[in-house]
Amino acid sequence: MEPQLGAWSVDRAIRAVALLVACAAAVYLALALYVGWRGVASAIGNLGAAALLGGLLLASFNYLLRFGRWNDLLLRMGQRLPVADNLCVYLGGLALTATPGKVGEAIRSALLLRWRVPVGASLAAFLVDRLTDLIGVLLLAAVTGGGPIWWALAAAAVTAGVVLRVIFSARWSDLIARRLEQNPRLARLVLLLRSGMLQYVNVWRGVRVVSYVAIAMLAYGLQAVVFALYVERLWSGADWIASLQIFAIATLVGAVSMIPGGLGAMELALIGQLSVTGMPLMSATAAALAVRTVTLWFAILLGLLCLLWYRHRNAVALRP
Repeated sequence: MEPQLGAWSVDRAIRAVALLVACAAAVYLALALYVGWRGVASAIGNLGAAALLGGLLLASFNYLLRFGRWNDLLLRMGQRLPVADNLCVYLGGLALTATPGKVGEAIRSALLLRWRVPVGASLAAFLVDRLTDLIGVLLLAAVTGGGPIWWALAAAAVTAGVVLRVIFSARWSDLIARRLEQNPRLARLVLLLRSGMLQYVNVWRGVRVVSYVAIAMLAYGLQAVVFALYVERLWSGADWIASLQIFAIATLVGAVSMIPGGLGAMELALIGQLSVTGMPLMSATAAALAVRTVTLWFAILLGLLCLLWYRHRNAVALRP
């Protein structure tokens, strides 16, 4: 049953990725036509293949950093998987990173059933993963000179994480869950949620959370550095710190928009902020599209390849 569930989820994920790519192509084509596709293509050409490849390698390292956090989360929950398999599952989740709030990445819960990882544990890991990413990007916006608002939002996100831990560990919360479990229709769902709550309480601890947030800052910081390099290469008036901040803020705008992958929203946020600083529109558009190619679209391609590998592996396992 577990492999079948995983295969079914992978098939749905692959269809979702195909639809997303089609929508993205339409959005990017419309953007290029509006700005002037010849000028945008010329500006991207000015970056050069070496810059694109270098940016791809540098930006990709952030996924290894975040996988290290993910692997540590599962280990803290008592879930030990072969590292190569766990890496493939983690990267497979990236295929659905372009979903509202990146919730599609929760497909890892279905994929991990092959190794008998409880859904509650994988969902708790996903929640901590996303929350520490949010805190990390908010802090990145704050330390690059974004002002008190970003420090306040980062503090609010940290507070939310602590409040969740207090609620999940409260005795009254457990009592309510036990009562709800008596309802046959809710029993399985409540059991899953209780398991996730206990795992969240187990991993949301001071020093550990600080290290997870630091990983998020470094990971997204690497992507921001790639963006800053592209901006500098395309515009002589570039300011490194401003570019880092622009990337962090645009990332948050894309997340808040709840548009899959922030598609369109993040690109417009990058282009708009760069234009305000004085960067020519075509160059700003080229920088935005280039950085999204080596971050978002490379991640989706890599994730799709991992999903196809998982699907093939399951198909072989199900053969008589």
